[in-house]
Amino acid sequence: MIIKTEDYTVDSSTLNKCIVSGSMRLPSPISYDEPFNAIKTGIEEATDTFEIDIYDLEYLNSSGITSIARLIITARKVNKPIKLIINTNIPWQNRSLASLKNLWEKLEFENK
Repeated sequence: MIIKTEDYTVDSSTLNKCIVSGSMRLPSPISYDEPFNAIKTGIEEATDTFEIDIYDLEYLNSSGITSIARLIITARKVNKPIKLIINTNIPWQNRSLASLKNLWEKLEFENK
């Protein structure tokens, strides 16, 4: 499934992987439920480590970061390892994501 708007794209058409790109400025964590629902389903159905590629996600507000945290908690509940593919050259990713490691021991980061 691919969700594409003028601001962002969420592509979950590949097994065990989702690519999120663009700029996400949705108003609340609940607003992220629809675009991130396919990621949640992908995590639950993953046969291996589930990858969330946010390398090209230029902006994500605090509601979006909360929603990413919820996805990590979902992975913990279903005991699935998860990998965030990040870009440390994007300031918000470099600053905001390290604390997510505390949510799930099977979360790893990869900088492309």
